Amino acid sequence: MVGTTLKMRGDENASENFKQVQLKKLTVPSQEATTKRAALGDLQNRGLNRAIAAKDAAQKDSKDLKLTDALRNAKARVDTHWKKQALGTTTNGNTAAPPKANEGGVAAFLRSNSVRNRVPTKTTVEPTKITVKATSNDKINEPTLKREDSNLSKKSLTKLRAALAKPVMGVSGIRREPVTVARKEAEIKDTLEVKKEVPEAKKEVTSVPSIKAPSVVTTTTSTLPTTMSLSSKRLAGIKDIDANDKENLVLVSEYVNDIYDYLYQVELQQPIHKDHLEGQKEVSHKMRAVLIDWINEVHLQFHLAPETFQLAVAIIDRYLQVVKDTKRTYLQLVGVTALFIATKYEELFPPAIGDFVFITDDTYTTRQIRQMELQIFKAIDCNLSRPLPLHFLRRYSKAAGAEDEHHAMSKYFIELAMVDYDMATYRPSEIAAASLFLSLHLLNGNHRAGTGFNDRHWTPTLTYYSRYSAAHLRPITRQIAKLARDAPQAKLKAIYNKYQGSKFQKIALRTELTGALMDSIVNSPRK
Repeated sequence: MVGTTLKMRGDENASENFKQVQLKKLTVPSQEATTKRAALGDLQNRGLNRAIAAKDAAQKDSKDLKLTDALRNAKARVDTHWKKQALGTTTNGNTAAPPKANEGGVAAFLRSNSVRNRVPTKTTVEPTKITVKATSNDKINEPTLKREDSNLSKKSLTKLRAALAKPVMGVSGIRREPVTVARKEAEIKDTLEVKKEVPEAKKEVTSVPSIKAPSVVTTTTSTLPTTMSLSSKRLAGIKDIDANDKENLVLVSEYVNDIYDYLYQVELQQPIHKDHLEGQKEVSHKMRAVLIDWINEVHLQFHLAPETFQLAVAIIDRYLQVVKDTKRTYLQLVGVTALFIATKYEELFPPAIGDFVFITDDTYTTRQIRQMELQIFKAIDCNLSRPLPLHFLRRYSKAAGAEDEHHAMSKYFIELAMVDYDMATYRPSEIAAASLFLSLHLLNGNHRAGTGFNDRHWTPTLTYYSRYSAAHLRPITRQIAKLARDAPQAKLKAIYNKYQGSKFQKIALRTELTGALMDSIVNSPRK
């Protein structure tokens, strides 16, 4: 049965090939049938005359027969420059092991140059800073590398062999480094100091070889903290939240603190001033709140990322802060264009510009959106690098060891704060820290007890990584708590309705937001 099925499959393939050949013959023009090749770019070039194809095949077979006869009589050529021998053999001139009787010159050539005959180098060795020189005995068994292999590969192979031969190095191998350093220091002192201090320098040089083993070990271990992360250098009794992230390259634990140093600088360079709408003739803070509330609805309808909404609000505030003559009829155009820019900056698959025209009920055209986009970029100097509260919140949640509900409630507080006009003047890092500070109070404390603020929720680790103390965050946290408590009775309920869904863990319906602890935080005395 197997043979019949294979035969049937072969017949089917043959019939298909025969049909294809007939089809190609039919598609070939009559004028090009006598020529060997059609013009370049012609799609009918694939169909050739069968007679010409058979002639070419015969010529090719004759050439192959001549080539095989020549290779069969030829001897295998040995070139010591490119051939890599086994580890246990030595090179004696140009002599080499002859190929087997049933193998031709080409087979011997291919087998000698195959990857399987190379030395396996999968052995893992811990990286060390000790440099060991190869002895003359090691050079005898050293294989000859290819010509294209660099000297670096030869040195690494020598180091690997030395490490495998001596896996545990003694103190004698480590003692070389401090000796050379001490000699260099002695030479510098000899050139700089007066003649009276020369005998003291000689005493230091002569006393170096008498260094004991424990002192050398302490000097080598003292250099280890230089390779540690930046956060571990500054920590003193504070938890290092990046200690377990060294193997994850995405988290960039070696310079994550440098990144956040830069973000703190950028948010200071691009502030939103207090009463930034002052000077606007037609735009008020209530109109701004209505615009941002509507943008949040569009953001939810388009299923966009949280960063997109926060970036759109930042673009609107920065534009209105600079352009003081914004007309009331163009305020919605500013908002939808800011959201359009934010989607192109944050989203992997941003919506088309026609979707933004549709969402405005054809109030504006695509040409108007593009013109407003140019005006916004000109106003903000083509700079979209202002950090967002969510960027800092992720860092703070990691420092606090927060759960998902802490993070979700903090995002709810951040979005409520972005609608309020008075909260726009605070830095993104301050809003993120205050939102997390409030969520830690409500979820970790007793929400039924009106105890007010408790600084123990803001640990020294959070103080270190956020750079804000609990006393600094209390007035900001009080304002956010008031917004969260009054959200069910507010006129603009887009964010409140959004966080009632199960996708956002129904944060807006939590009983902690209306308990006695929330009232005590809102009504706490201002210091």
